Amino acid sequence: MSTLRTYLRTRLQQPIVRPLALAGPIAVLLVALPLLRPLRHPSGASSDEVLRLATIRALVERGTLDIRHTLPERYDDGTVRRGESLYSEQPPMMALLLAPAAWVMRRAGLSLEGNFVPYMLTLLGTTLPVAVASGLIYRMGRLFELRRPWRAGLAVAVVFGSGLISYAVVLNPHAPAAALVLGAASALVYVAASQRPGRRWLWLFLAGLAAALASALDPSAAVLLVLFMFVIPAMRVGIGFRALGVLLYLLGAAAPLLVHTRYNVPVTGDWLPASLHDEFSRGRRSAPPATLDFDDEESHRTASFFSAIYRPTKWLAQALFGAHGILSHFPVMVMGVAGVFAVMHRHWPISTKMLAAATLASAVVILLLYCIFRGDWQEAMFASRWFVVFLPMLLFWIGAWVRRQHQPAAWAFAGVLMGFSVLVGLIGATEPFPADGFRTYTALDATRRMISSQAVPGHGDTLVETDHGRP
Repeated sequence: MSTLRTYLRTRLQQPIVRPLALAGPIAVLLVALPLLRPLRHPSGASSDEVLRLATIRALVERGTLDIRHTLPERYDDGTVRRGESLYSEQPPMMALLLAPAAWVMRRAGLSLEGNFVPYMLTLLGTTLPVAVASGLIYRMGRLFELRRPWRAGLAVAVVFGSGLISYAVVLNPHAPAAALVLGAASALVYVAASQRPGRRWLWLFLAGLAAALASALDPSAAVLLVLFMFVIPAMRVGIGFRALGVLLYLLGAAAPLLVHTRYNVPVTGDWLPASLHDEFSRGRRSAPPATLDFDDEESHRTASFFSAIYRPTKWLAQALFGAHGILSHFPVMVMGVAGVFAVMHRHWPISTKMLAAATLASAVVILLLYCIFRGDWQEAMFASRWFVVFLPMLLFWIGAWVRRQHQPAAWAFAGVLMGFSVLVGLIGATEPFPADGFRTYTALDATRRMISSQAVPGHGDTLVETDHGRP
């Protein structure tokens, strides 16, 4: 008993949360809260957000995913019809997670059709997870043995320089999925460094749970779920602990995947989301090239060969440098890649190297998967919402580059890249998910929208409608 009193007395004398640890979360909230879509653009919800809100409302009011009675008539894209039922093609997990909060607000007398409930759901579903992710990055910064001010700077830089802040202001699954990926990585980092075996088991279970929940929100996170598992066998522990650790990781992953399957089967008939089914997809893949008519069969074969190389190469180039490109919006990502290679060339623990390699490999695999399926860039929104799930985790490794000695020119170059990326991320936060999408370089397009909406205060939505011709 005296030992417990001593522990509590010592613990209460220490700060529970250090001020610098709150720098990132506070910065996220200060920027995001005034920019949340229901506040800034009350009538500018995209089709994706309307479908998600309709599903949440159907769960609250009818206890079903069937949105026949909750979806406005003018929104007929992105739906799946099964018999007399109508479903959203989105994975159901995010609606399931937010439905309890919507139910509480409805029981409190709030209307689900207004803007206050969507505002609160956006806050709970995207903004707060991004804020928590910033705190997790601060904690994971211990991995690089950085001082607290540098770790606080790393937390802010990752959230604002990777584009995660852009998607913290609208109801979407990509931002919380990215936050959960960071949570899974944080748990693995803690287990690798922990000297308390009793706590390792729980954190391994939570790592699998977080990674699988991210996959249920954003299917591309399944790549990270699989590759993160290989970090456990690389830890410096006994082989028995590694085997049990992998089992606990898989047990943690099982629950979200089973829930997803349970609610996805009525929609598609299996565990795959509707967007991955050809018969349900609303055009996620680009149209195949027109058939060429060659008299010479050999010429036709040669043209087909070059076409098979040219098309994916062009798509990847657009993914990196195009109007929705990663590096054309967030060039500081090259420093994150440099950090991954810095980890590989130093005497880091094998588990840390494996985590860095898994992050980079996941980024490459996700890019290639979207290239194979030829995702339509009109669906990418600001920068590319498809890549939000791995960009913060990849940029996190810039901490390994920061801890090394560099010439002033290298620091200046990194500062310019970071400044540009943060500026673009803030510009994207003004309207990352407009109802009519983006038609040019999205950072420039978003800047034009922002300027035009500020030209007549309080009439931003009207000006955007006039410029783009959609309600």
